Amino acid sequence: MLFQRSIAARRAMLLAATASAALMPVFWPLSAKAADEKRSPILIPELVISAPEEEGDVSETVKVDEIAGPPARDAGELLSRLPGVTAGRMGGHGSDISIRGMSEDRIAVLSDGAYVFGACPNRMDPPTSSMMPMSGDSITVRRGYQSVLDGPPAPAGTVSLERADPADFPEGLSGNIEAGVESNGSQRYVSAQARAVERGSYIRGFVTDRRADNYEDGSGREVRSAFEQYGGGGEVGLRYGSNSLLSFSAEQNRAVDVYFAGAGMDAPWTATDTYRLAIEHNFEEGGAFKGVEASVYGSFVDHVMDNYSLRTPGTMTMRTDATSDTRGARLAGVLEFGNLDVTIGGDYRRNDRDAISYSSMMAAIPPATISNYTWPGMEIEDAGLFVEASAPLTARTDITAGIRTDFVSVKATKADLLPGGMGAVSARTLYNTFYGVVQTDRDETNVSGLVRVTHDFGGFSGWAGASRAVRTADATERGIARAPAMGGGGWVGNPGIDPEQHHQVDMGIETAGSAWKASTGIWYDNVKDFISRDIARGQSGVLVNDGISSIFRNVDAELAGVDVAGQWAFAPSWHVGGNLAYTYGENTTDNRALYQISPISGSVELVYDVTEWSAGTRMRWAGKQTRADTSTATGSGLDVRETPGYAVFDLFGTWQLASAVELRGGVANLLDTTYASHLSRGNGFDPAVVQVNEPGRSAYLQMNLTF
Repeated sequence: MLFQRSIAARRAMLLAATASAALMPVFWPLSAKAADEKRSPILIPELVISAPEEEGDVSETVKVDEIAGPPARDAGELLSRLPGVTAGRMGGHGSDISIRGMSEDRIAVLSDGAYVFGACPNRMDPPTSSMMPMSGDSITVRRGYQSVLDGPPAPAGTVSLERADPADFPEGLSGNIEAGVESNGSQRYVSAQARAVERGSYIRGFVTDRRADNYEDGSGREVRSAFEQYGGGGEVGLRYGSNSLLSFSAEQNRAVDVYFAGAGMDAPWTATDTYRLAIEHNFEEGGAFKGVEASVYGSFVDHVMDNYSLRTPGTMTMRTDATSDTRGARLAGVLEFGNLDVTIGGDYRRNDRDAISYSSMMAAIPPATISNYTWPGMEIEDAGLFVEASAPLTARTDITAGIRTDFVSVKATKADLLPGGMGAVSARTLYNTFYGVVQTDRDETNVSGLVRVTHDFGGFSGWAGASRAVRTADATERGIARAPAMGGGGWVGNPGIDPEQHHQVDMGIETAGSAWKASTGIWYDNVKDFISRDIARGQSGVLVNDGISSIFRNVDAELAGVDVAGQWAFAPSWHVGGNLAYTYGENTTDNRALYQISPISGSVELVYDVTEWSAGTRMRWAGKQTRADTSTATGSGLDVRETPGYAVFDLFGTWQLASAVELRGGVANLLDTTYASHLSRGNGFDPAVVQVNEPGRSAYLQMNLTF
């Protein structure tokens, strides 16, 4: 087994390195002066990466209004346009993102510093679906485990919607209004943000409204994808002392009548409310202690899904009412000892998820019989202590190192409640039947850490990092409780599941000349006790062997990948650019491909850009995913198929009508190609279509007015 793992790891890394070496010359023209030219931040097409250079291309901060393309239906769809970020869909709203071959709660999602978890066990409302991008100013994406300061470890990465410091804006009133329309699905939206600043203190507010009808795929088939989303919020900040800040923010988001082609239900209602109070205090006097940061927050999600409000039910009506409430706090001190910068502190996060499912064989509306306590009052608390330090080793070499310990406590407060109906069983009985586990309360102590080194070689820079990230199981993996019924399989979490242990290494280089920029990186992740969703076949630790029920078990796994990006200004006002990402995933315990891994994919674009306008064309592409876990007889069956590859062409442009008015427009999927993301769900609403397809040809127009 160890020999087989070694072969798999070497194969993955060799493939990643080979792809990297083969593609770099495309974006790395030979130049005798390259070693003498000053480096600048890497420019990926349409996306200015403003993250600190020492982090390499594993972290990027992107202005929301600079992400090209038609109006995004939610933040998940918007993020999927970034290199190395992919998404699957089950409708028009609720795109679920993946980074480094991992998704769901392996990705931390923060909105203005507050953690958000969805309230749907079937992930109709992934955290990014409740984020309103235009309520912020930028999105930061950190790929992999890059900092112990981000909270409980998320091995795939962290996505954070951030708001600019109003002190960076001129005194007085400012803001922007944006509106847009898209032809396919008749999507239309409007958003506005305004701020008033005086001597650094500020008040601001924002509102947004977005709605769409069902769109058509490239074959002209209607895809069940309509939705409406609206919301707003505000923030007030008091600046005092040595640029210290006390702030409070509140935000409300509503998603109404959301249709899903890839699910047996729709979502007539999802409400998300988020609140945050924070202080950043800087000390005026000298000394090692420079400042302190403290914050408390809460995010509260209420979700309803059913099979009768927005569609005609069959012989049975079903509804699930679910909530996900998250509360947290953070306290950190910033110290400086010469060239050594140290951040030390602690954080706390508690997520309570509760879901009650109802059904009626008589098709009663609404159904009144409790069929399952699907999330039986799952409470997961995490208290963490951390320290992270960075310092220069030499004039050209920097090092960052950090360590954190998380103390995790888990409870299932409704594990003994008995649903209604004949043959009903409690969640605890299900756990005992499937795994022989009756104890639902559990405590864990998890230690994570990292070290990163960056070096300036003169003509280019490089980085290398290693990390250990320990992720505890989420509410679904350890506690979901849906009993088998009517010949169908159950879906049962494993209270005895062990936390995942991710051991990642990554390295890469980036370089730039006067007319070109390029970067490439490779990474490898060895995972002990990967939490895998599977089919019950009497595996070790699984007592049921029905070949149909969904269960969770620990396996060992390996993931590896390569990322390449570059741009070349080959003539005045002209540039060509592109990016590529590939991920390899293997379940080494069962010697089969990991499920839900995107195939090799990327984009290439050609742009003409002058002062007042720009125009370009882009090809988005993906290869066929042949490494798919499609079999329910020998695998998990979570991949719908070996998804075909595709190439999609877009036209886009911008026009600066005046200093305060900009128009953006274009045609997405110009050739009306029919295609689907490998991560997308099966289309259960249209038997003639295998997966939920992406939109066909669509023209769009957006306007942004600043004041």
